[in-house]
Amino acid sequence: MQKDKQNLVIEKFTKHLNPEDVFDVRDDWNYMFQSKFKVDYRLISKIPNGLKDKVVLNVGTFFPIDEIYFASRVKEFYSIDIAPEIIKVANEIADKEIHPSFRKRIKIMVADATNLPFEDNFFDVSFSFSTLEHIPEKEKRDKAFKELIRVTKQNGYVIITVPNKLNIGKYIRSTRMQKLGTSPFGYEEHYFPWELKKILIDNGVKPIFYCSSAGDLSGVFFKAHDFVTKYFGHRMGWLGIKL
Repeated sequence: MQKDKQNLVIEKFTKHLNPEDVFDVRDDWNYMFQSKFKVDYRLISKIPNGLKDKVVLNVGTFFPIDEIYFASRVKEFYSIDIAPEIIKVANEIADKEIHPSFRKRIKIMVADATNLPFEDNFFDVSFSFSTLEHIPEKEKRDKAFKELIRVTKQNGYVIITVPNKLNIGKYIRSTRMQKLGTSPFGYEEHYFPWELKKILIDNGVKPIFYCSSAGDLSGVFFKAHDFVTKYFGHRMGWLGIKL
């Protein structure tokens, strides 16, 4: 049953990255603003010097927006996904979008998040943006969290983002769609912010910064609003340091 769910996830994601008509996520301002800039890239911005000259791991490749965005900054950037067709299309996009002098830094490959083909303490920064929640089996999800941390260097940085259970509307909608078989990505687990924080702590990572897709408005008068709402964004994540 769980294997069927995993195959469904792979099928759904592969269908979304149609090689005949690839949707460029940069055309989706809501996704870029709410997901990438307000959450993913904000968490990266809290790392000293960001990804500059660092060896980086990205678990969960789709349209290679992160690889394109950071190619000129990183020392090496490894991206993995379990679906061969996604990796094929992602490499084709990277070949077109990234300058050859930077393309050699980007290595996009097929691999399983629950059994990463890298040595312990290999990466300066390891992250997974909205990916691990799509692993249906809890045991395998937990293993994927551990693997991401295992391959990160001591004093290196770990970032994980997932859907937020505190955003009740999105949570109920996602649960209903999964039951009806209409979920666009097959399976999606939601977490409370403190659940994700505990996962990091239990695996030897000290959480240092949290953010979500809610709040973060500019100006002094919005501080109280941000304090109240920032925990409820539909996407949330933590940045931590591996001890």
